Amino acid sequence: LEAVASTQSTVSSGINAEYGGTYAVNSLRLEKGFRGWGAEMNLDKNPYEAGLGPFIKPNKKTPFIGQEAVKAMQNTEQKVKLVMLNFQADNVDPYGNETVWYGNKVVGNTTSGGYSYQRNCSMCFAYVPPALGNIGDKVYVELMGRRYEATDVEDPMYETEATRTRNALKAAATL
Repeated sequence: LEAVASTQSTVSSGINAEYGGTYAVNSLRLEKGFRGWGAEMNLDKNPYEAGLGPFIKPNKKTPFIGQEAVKAMQNTEQKVKLVMLNFQADNVDPYGNETVWYGNKVVGNTTSGGYSYQRNCSMCFAYVPPALGNIGDKVYVELMGRRYEATDVEDPMYETEATRTRNALKAAATL
């Protein structure tokens, strides 16, 4: 009850704050390309398949638990690749675990999804074969028995403030 009273107090105090639901927060997470544990990241997929390669330092001088396993993963061919898909749907958005098709063949599944208010379309993360994981590739996402054409887009769709600041500083340094 204290949390409810605190929230009501903040909203009614004149501070420019409004209620935000979990679907809104999930939409923001997806647009920023943030992976979720249990959805995009789980025990069945390795960090490279989840697109986390740039954040891994397998040859770090300080040893860490799992370092040899990470080195082995780095040098093996990945079976799947996590991609961001955008598409237009009719009053239905992906939630996760929907089928991804290429032609008449099931090639993957979505992990989580929602509506992108930045791009005005449905969006989802999906695991697909690496050959279908290039920007601009087309697949189909099945929602409620209907297939919607989806395009692989750049991830993240929206850069965080920290990334924008870092990119602006790099650009200014090259002037």
